Amino acid sequence: MSAVRARITGIMLPTVFPSLDHALPVLWDHVRRRPVRAAHRDFIRLCIGPGGGAGVAERLSRSGRWSAILYVGDMTDWTAHPITITTHQL
Repeated sequence: MSAVRARITGIMLPTVFPSLDHALPVLWDHVRRRPVRAAHRDFIRLCIGPGGGAGVAERLSRSGRWSAILYVGDMTDWTAHPITITTHQL
């Protein structure tokens, strides 16, 4: 797979990584340090956390883009932060 560009809006600026395997640990590190509800954290972990990434890689190979929304905060006071990964030609 080619290089990927990843970002978490409002949390991590767009960054180009040499591969998805390089991007996922950085994204997960940003997510795991945030106050995210347990069920939502589990979903995000399945996508980009340790041992994850297969579905993201499949989606990137088909459409060149994967995204999800990271909801930071509690049930009544949260903010939405889109996580976006796209293939990137250097």
